[in-house]
Amino acid sequence: MKKMKYIGVISALFLASSAMAYTTDDERIDDYLNTLATAGVDTKVTMLNRMQWAGITSPRFYDEVEKQLLEVYLNRNLSHMQIKLASYQIRSLGYSGNEKYRATLDTIKKDAFAGKFKAHATRALRDIGNFAAWNRAVANSSFEVKGKSAEVTTYMKMLNDDDVLVQRLAARAMFHEKQRDADLLALAADKLTLLTKQPNLNSDEQDTAAWLCKAVGQSGETVYIDLLRQVIAGTSYGKIKRHASKFTSQY
Repeated sequence: MKKMKYIGVISALFLASSAMAYTTDDERIDDYLNTLATAGVDTKVTMLNRMQWAGITSPRFYDEVEKQLLEVYLNRNLSHMQIKLASYQIRSLGYSGNEKYRATLDTIKKDAFAGKFKAHATRALRDIGNFAAWNRAVANSSFEVKGKSAEVTTYMKMLNDDDVLVQRLAARAMFHEKQRDADLLALAADKLTLLTKQPNLNSDEQDTAAWLCKAVGQSGETVYIDLLRQVIAGTSYGKIKRHASKFTSQY
């Protein structure tokens, strides 16, 4: 997967929940399962969209996503809201990186009834292999993080990965969740500095740098606003300049 386009959905209820500092991934999964069981569609959609950077691979969570998807999908006569939720359930199965969900996604892709879902299933099938590698790399990372929440630990390991697409997912998480852990911001700033000093950035590298600008810029801290001013002065890439300028112009 080289290009990933997502619809940002904001739910005040879920954002309040996601602000919790989970000590372990099991705590996160328990909370996510509770969301699946009790929340409204928009809150579920926000959570499922978040799975692209959550680093969660547990079948305990994704089995329930698959179960709920099939229960509604097999009824055929879907409401607008059911179609919306099913689309995000389909995509999230790809974020799991687990081959056990390939058969379900293949069925949805091939099913003539599911014309509206074919594109989502196709992308999810493509995502499985990529997220399997990315999730495995993060899980096996030797990068040591102490005293942080499960989420911040995950994002720091993602930022430390050599793959800029994994770094980009972490930067997206930081921006959308307004992550302001001091060590996480410092690591993102280091990655941004290193990346923008490299010559001849390709499109993925430019996109990651732009998201890193957003990740540190959302903190509003003077040190990072100053860094973004340095990035603007030192880069020739318009996309990076534009995203950095959105924050420097506020101060």
